[in-house]
Parts: sequence; C-alpha cells; structure tokens
Amino acid sequence: MQQGFQDILPLSPLQEGLLFHAVYDVEGPDVYVVQLVFGLEGRVDAGRLRGAAEALLVRYPQVGARFVVR
Repeated sequence: MQQGFQDILPLSPLQEGLLFHAVYDVEGPDVYVVQLVFGLEGRVDAGRLRGAAEALLVRYPQVGARFVVR
C-alpha cells in the first residue's frame, strides 16, 4: 500500500458542515461519525485481514480521508 498523500482537495460544502459540527462542541457526541467494533472468533489470518483492509482502501480511497483542523 502506498504511503503519504494521494490528493489534497478542498472540502465540499457538506464536508465543511459536518466538520464544523464535529469540532464545534468537543464535549458532546459526534452524531455524524459512527464507529463499529466487533469481535472475531476462531483463528484470524492477520496477513489476509490486513490485505483485505488495504484492498478496501485501494478500491474506496475516500474511506481513508483525513481532515486537519487548524
């Protein structure tokens, strides 16, 4: 997997609004961000799991988007 920046793009108006609400009230919950945690049972092939995650990011690079607030 390639490391570093792929593109630096301006935020869309929707992204700008979501980011504003995410940083406006740091004490409250961020209702626009959903995290999913699940447990795996049995043997896990770490290499295949990592490969699947990397393939996901290659196919859908927007999943790996980052936002820097200054």
